[in-house]
Amino acid sequence: MGKNIRHINVLIGSNGGLTGVYLARNLREMPNVQIYGADSSDVTVGKYFVDKQCHLPKAADPQFVEALIHLLKMEQIDIYLPTHSLETEIVAENRKTIQDSVKTKFILSPIETYKELNDKYIANLNLSEIGIPVPKLIREPVEKYPIIMKRRIGSGSKETVMIENSVIHKAYLDTCQDISFFQMIHGKEYTVDCLFDYEGILLGYNQRERVKTIGGAVSITQNNNEFDILPWLRRMATRWIFCGCVNFQYILQNGVPYFIDINLRYPSGGLPLTVASGLDIPKLTVRMLCGEQITAKMCRTQPKCRRMYRYFEEIIEE
Repeated sequence: MGKNIRHINVLIGSNGGLTGVYLARNLREMPNVQIYGADSSDVTVGKYFVDKQCHLPKAADPQFVEALIHLLKMEQIDIYLPTHSLETEIVAENRKTIQDSVKTKFILSPIETYKELNDKYIANLNLSEIGIPVPKLIREPVEKYPIIMKRRIGSGSKETVMIENSVIHKAYLDTCQDISFFQMIHGKEYTVDCLFDYEGILLGYNQRERVKTIGGAVSITQNNNEFDILPWLRRMATRWIFCGCVNFQYILQNGVPYFIDINLRYPSGGLPLTVASGLDIPKLTVRMLCGEQITAKMCRTQPKCRRMYRYFEEIIEE
């Protein structure tokens, strides 16, 4: 952060999860930053990593926006970093109301981008329309299994289910309305973490292989630049406006990247590897929101292969 930046208050939304805890640890390294956390539960490990823990209702609660505005005013929050998928969408949808009520700065993709890419069924159709490779959408029972089932709206891959036969497939079709089925793609699975500016210009990106996951979040991930995803990112950025941190997931099969997820938020597991690779998205975002001009040169990753291992650590509370 620039030498003349005053003391700032940063609020991390939904700070009880992996992302919120990591953001607090990362931003702790910055001078003149007071870190606040907000979560709907008072039983959260996130409170051990912030200067002050606050309560907010869940993002789905009709009172969420009003409570958020009240908290931003009361604690004089300068910068707000929402982390949960639904939280970011609700904030994007109510951007004008929030910005008209407080001086707090935040950066999110426009709500129009959410509407076209947040629902996996709709995203698949929209991506295919502009020539982005995606798994084939399956609407009826097929001859060849397995296939993949996903909730139309959900975080990452934690609710991905493999369907082994037509009996199970038909049972889900008859009982569930909020799911979609897709062709099974075989290959290495990647995530690319990106930082975009206010105008939707891609400032930097880091692509990494998802080696092992737990509950949808990576526990082992490593840099892999054998295939450069940049041309595909540029194609999507000409169709939709992305702002702030966005991550894309794809599977590389026979040299073709099949996009399986677009998350308009911070990644839930592998962000520490991207930071270690030279693209420190959390700090760069804070600097951007403080008014500093962030350039692509400042967001270049280092061409060195790194592997990240995530592990659990315990805190005993009495």
